[in-house]
Amino acid sequence: MCALVLYLSEREVTKTYLEEVWKLAMKLAGAISEGLGLDSNYMERVFGEGSQIVACNYYPKCPQPDLTLGVSAHTDRGGITILMENDVEGLQVRYRGKWVPVPHVAGSYLVNIGDCVEIMSNGKFKSVEHRAVVNKRRERIAVAIGNGPGYDVIVKPISELISKASKGPSHEPILFKDIRFKEYTTAEMKE
Repeated sequence: MCALVLYLSEREVTKTYLEEVWKLAMKLAGAISEGLGLDSNYMERVFGEGSQIVACNYYPKCPQPDLTLGVSAHTDRGGITILMENDVEGLQVRYRGKWVPVPHVAGSYLVNIGDCVEIMSNGKFKSVEHRAVVNKRRERIAVAIGNGPGYDVIVKPISELISKASKGPSHEPILFKDIRFKEYTTAEMKE
């Protein structure tokens, strides 16, 4: 009986945590929307019901970290990823062709822009290519919550941004094709 109570309690804590992470992601989406010259609820409306993907990664300490990799280079398929990690560095981002370590800041979350935001902004915001490396001395734990549109949402450059750009002195081309989010995530899994 005690185990069942504990299980239900952990389930409720996880549900509450995911709800709060979604709220944070939507606040960030509001700031991104405003940064694009749109109303603050624009991306949240486009995301609709939304989706969340949880990735829990455990990286044991490794005596020869230069001979292995924790997670290979990738971008996140969703919109906004919020990462919580223990106090062990291991995340790297590609910057100007080189891998740069991301310093850990105690008590903070790390936020990555994903592919959907890059597509919706027509490239004004860039999806972050990143990877994880292992540590020689300590174990690393990272929990990433990918927050994105609902699976039936058509992800495409925001029409208001395209029409604004096409009225200016230099026409800005549409950089991305429309795609249903479910098809995009499925295609990525097949690769």
